[in-house]
Amino acid sequence: MARAIAGMSIVITGASAGIGLALARRLAAQGARLTLAARRLDRLDAFNAAHGGGHRCVRADVGIAADCAAVVDAARAAFGRIDTLVCNAGFGLHQPVAATSAADWRAMFATNLDGTVECIRAVLPLMRAQDPVAGWRGQIVIVSSCLARRAAPLMAAYSATKAAQLSLAEALRVEERPRRIAVTSVHPIGTETEFQAVAGRGDASGVATGPRQSADAVARAMLRAIRRPRPECWPAWWSRPAFAAMGFVPSLVDLAMARLLR
Repeated sequence: MARAIAGMSIVITGASAGIGLALARRLAAQGARLTLAARRLDRLDAFNAAHGGGHRCVRADVGIAADCAAVVDAARAAFGRIDTLVCNAGFGLHQPVAATSAADWRAMFATNLDGTVECIRAVLPLMRAQDPVAGWRGQIVIVSSCLARRAAPLMAAYSATKAAQLSLAEALRVEERPRRIAVTSVHPIGTETEFQAVAGRGDASGVATGPRQSADAVARAMLRAIRRPRPECWPAWWSRPAFAAMGFVPSLVDLAMARLLR
């Protein structure tokens, strides 16, 4: 059964740019009630002013557990329920494994993985207590990556966080299905966003290149997965079979990726 976007209460972390902002635009256009979280509150406020002023904007760093709880509390206070939580906040780092410091590893896992877990931990009690709408009490959307299935050289730390997010989604969707809470992992390919400029560090000159997509293309696919919840969302239609096939020929994939390195 399809869920109506109009009137739906949706929380998006990392909503000030990239995929989060593109998704917020599409959801607002269809009448969703949004709670938007990011570190750059001025961008969220500008979005809210441009889209009717009826949304809730919260400055938050998902690497801080108290901020995650505050985002959920703000959405509950404003709209009474949360139909979908989109865990989108994250950042990347281009570095060889040996050059990635312990501090950088901890910071990336704190934001990309721990931030996802803390948002989920905060929202589950509310979702479990809600009445179902169109068959679901709620939905958790975790923005992972195609690299969850196959890591890329010079992006080991980022790939590891995305693989961990996928494992989290796979376990959680089975645990929460009896309570009618859907869990969807999203797996974009390379996406045209502020990903590197905003939070990424390191030298990207040797990173393997490949096909890319727009943030709006990802948002369109995510909108469909919010309307009709599904286990996984792969915005580029060809990427799911391609990355699945890589698991059968890892040595060949290693050679192909090595040739892409400059």
